[in-house]
Amino acid sequence: MKPSIVEVAQLAGVSTATVSYVLNGTKRVRPETARKVMDAVDKLQYQINPLARNFRKGESKLIGFVVCDLSNSFFQDIALGLEQCLNQYGYRPILIDSKEDKQIEMDNVRNLLGSSIDGLVIAPTTEDFTYLKLMLRNHNVPVVYVDRKTSGYESDVVLSENVEGGYQAVKSLIERGHREIAFIGSRRDSTMEERGEGYRKALREAGIPINENYIRYGDNMSVSQRNLLHGTIYNHTRELVKNYPITAIFTGNNLATVGAFNYLMEAGIKVPEHIAFITFDDSFWLSMTTPSLSAVAQHPEEMGRIAGKLVCERILATQRNIENPHQLIRVPTKLVLRRSC
Repeated sequence: MKPSIVEVAQLAGVSTATVSYVLNGTKRVRPETARKVMDAVDKLQYQINPLARNFRKGESKLIGFVVCDLSNSFFQDIALGLEQCLNQYGYRPILIDSKEDKQIEMDNVRNLLGSSIDGLVIAPTTEDFTYLKLMLRNHNVPVVYVDRKTSGYESDVVLSENVEGGYQAVKSLIERGHREIAFIGSRRDSTMEERGEGYRKALREAGIPINENYIRYGDNMSVSQRNLLHGTIYNHTRELVKNYPITAIFTGNNLATVGAFNYLMEAGIKVPEHIAFITFDDSFWLSMTTPSLSAVAQHPEEMGRIAGKLVCERILATQRNIENPHQLIRVPTKLVLRRSC
């Protein structure tokens, strides 16, 4: 049976209040008294409950990370960077998946607020965050959005340089002589639209007409990597290849790459001999395919670290009654050329 604070007090010969003062640092006691308390703690191997202590101070030291789609390894990498940063500030993350469902996202946020978290980092499922106004009416909790833009509730945002990354990818295909280039996004959201705008920008700059038939988006469902192999993107790629003279494909992220590249492999279409291929989102497995796939590399761990820093700074600013303007921070991307184009 675990020792109690009463046993610590009895062994040290002090009151339970004095033990609390020493362990929580809430009131000064004489050095010799503090030593008696700590000796008793060591002898009994008393375990201090940091969560309970933080609740008494009016804080939990917990930051909720509401992820739109945990099946996407990109968000797992963001979580790694977020955790690294939060640890430096003395906070811990609680990770929760919304499965690209707004109602689940709303429930997740509501449950986290009910758990007395100190801040929220959200990778949104939707652009409309009007609901946060109501939910945060009685909760003075800072919010940071990551990866997607929102409206309805203003806060700090961390995004990649999506337009520039898409532009550089398609520009590299054009420089290799391609004019019939398709763009396939895993879903239609603000981030994918920005990458599509980079695609359009490169075509316009080169004087190449934009064929809307070449631009495709998947549905907004969260599915397993296995189901992506023959899902909506697979079917889009098959239709594009069979009905249009495309010579190159630019996919909006790794989720789109799974279905698109799988179709090409199953159909016996050689990359890059028949169709060149570039994706937005670099990942370790892209260098292991045959051929290895070119990609626009994001820096998800850095995005997570920035989001963590922003939310912790917001907490400190709130505690000190300091008002800071909200920030939009863009993290640069890098084009990594391999053998697929």
